[in-house]
This record gives sequence, structure tokens and C-alpha cells, in this order.
Amino acid sequence: MNDTDFLAQAMRYQDGVLTPDEITTLEAAMREEPAKRQLFAETQMRSMVLHDRFRQEAFRIEPAKKRRITWITRPIAAMAAGLVIGLFSASVVWAISSPRATTERLFSLINGSFDENHLASGFPKQTGLWSGDEAAIADGSLHFIATGSDSNDPNAQAVSCDVFQFVDLRPLRHTLNQEGDSVLELSANFLDARAYNTKPSVTFFCQLYLFQGDPTALHHSWPQSITDTLSSGSAQVTTLGTDAKGTRTLTAKCLVPAEADFAVIQIAARPNLRPAKLEGLFADDVKLTLKTSPELPIRTVQR
Repeated sequence: MNDTDFLAQAMRYQDGVLTPDEITTLEAAMREEPAKRQLFAETQMRSMVLHDRFRQEAFRIEPAKKRRITWITRPIAAMAAGLVIGLFSASVVWAISSPRATTERLFSLINGSFDENHLASGFPKQTGLWSGDEAAIADGSLHFIATGSDSNDPNAQAVSCDVFQFVDLRPLRHTLNQEGDSVLELSANFLDARAYNTKPSVTFFCQLYLFQGDPTALHHSWPQSITDTLSSGSAQVTTLGTDAKGTRTLTAKCLVPAEADFAVIQIAARPNLRPAKLEGLFADDVKLTLKTSPELPIRTVQR
């Protein structure tokens, strides 16, 4: 295995997608070649630095004269937790130890492939059912038909065609309390089947919002209640009809606080010139995935 292939496999291990046979091959390469153990360690350390750089607060300065610096080491790469004594010694057998990152598809998101023709009107009032603006389910995909306005704001403009679903997160609470950092990922495929360079352009959205409380009461305050979210994530893409890229896959991510009770899943199509009729705009293969990474100790340094 050359260095390029080795690095690719190490990155796939970080994402938790290697098969058991591939993990065995990776371990064998590191056991037999000290240079690959060195390369692997450097790769993991870079991942740790980048992760902590962008996702954690590097230090806090307290009001008192003394400085309190908290170094946080919670890398997304589970392999960083498996660095053991003897990493750089060929005489010591390499070991990969727990804890390890996990990836779990959440089937509490119902009918993500749109195989069942169940679609309600308006903002949802219950979990497990797609509901929203005018749309239709046919041929295993969601067809965006018309834009709609928010029922709680009669003066609001009909800007986009939005479809929602509530997902109950409470069954995951024990896992969220035990496993360290958890990230919820919402992915969906979108297709603008109009002829290429058709105007107006259309922006597709894939969004999720995490709340605490009773989901059945949220329709009374949506969308103003967005300001009450515990965490949120969004992804978008703008299209002008079918091009060489074809179907676009969007993935929105957000951290999952242990106190989160439910998620609001939202997929949408917005014409960027209004009024406009929505034609040839589709969504499919909506998935919800929970990814966890182990929580490593926090070392506090006082000076």
C-alpha cells in the first residue's frame, strides 16, 4: 500500500466507513512499516488541531489577574484516541483501542425515500409525517409545486415551497449522555429537471433545527420560534436547470445537545424571482444520520 492509498484509508477510518477487512489491512501496514505509523500519527494530530481550531474554544481568560487556560482535546477522529505507547517503535505491536467513533442511520425519519404517498398540508403538528406547502409525492420523489406563506404571519410573502417533518430525539438521550460529541447530519438529493439555463434560478435548501419541549405545540409559534433553537444546520445550492452535475446532494450538520427533544427537518425550493411557477423541481433520498466521537480528557493548565 503506497502512501497515497494509506492516507485515503486513514481518512475513511476517521469517518467510520472502513470494513473489518480494511481495518485489518490498515493495522498490518502500520505494524510492518514504522514510516506509516509516523504518517498516521501526524495525520491524526493535524485532524485534532483543525477540529479544535474551528469547533472548540481554545482558552478562557478569567476576570481575576491569574490566567486560566483550558486545553480541549476532543478530536472528531476516533483513531486519535487509539495512539498508544510504542507508536514510533517497531518492536511494539500496534494496537487500536476504544473508544471509537460511530455512525448510525436514524430511521425515525419516516418516508425519507418518498415511497409512501403521505403528505399533509401546513406546518406539522405531529412527528413522523411530511407536511408543508403545496407539493406532491410521485414516482418515489417529492415534487415541489407552489410557494406558500407562514400561517402565523398573514402578511408574509410566499417565498419558497417548504416541506417539514418532526423527528423525536428523546430515545437517543442515553446515547447522547454517554458517547461524547454527537453530530446530526441531514442529507437530501435535489434535482432541477428544467432545461439548462432556465430562469429564474432556484435555490434548494436542506435545514435542521433542534428544540427542547413539545413538538406538537411548535406550530403556534413557527417560524418566530427559530430563535429558540438549541442547535441548527443548513446547506443550500442554486441551479438554473439540468447541467452536467445533475442531482445535487446537500448535507446539513449540527451538534446535538443532550437536552434536545426533537428535530425539525426542512427541505425547500425557492425561486429567486417571484412570482414564479415551480416546475421540474424534485427532492429524494432524505436521510438522517447520528455521528458520535469519543470524549477525551480535558487538561487544565493554571499559571
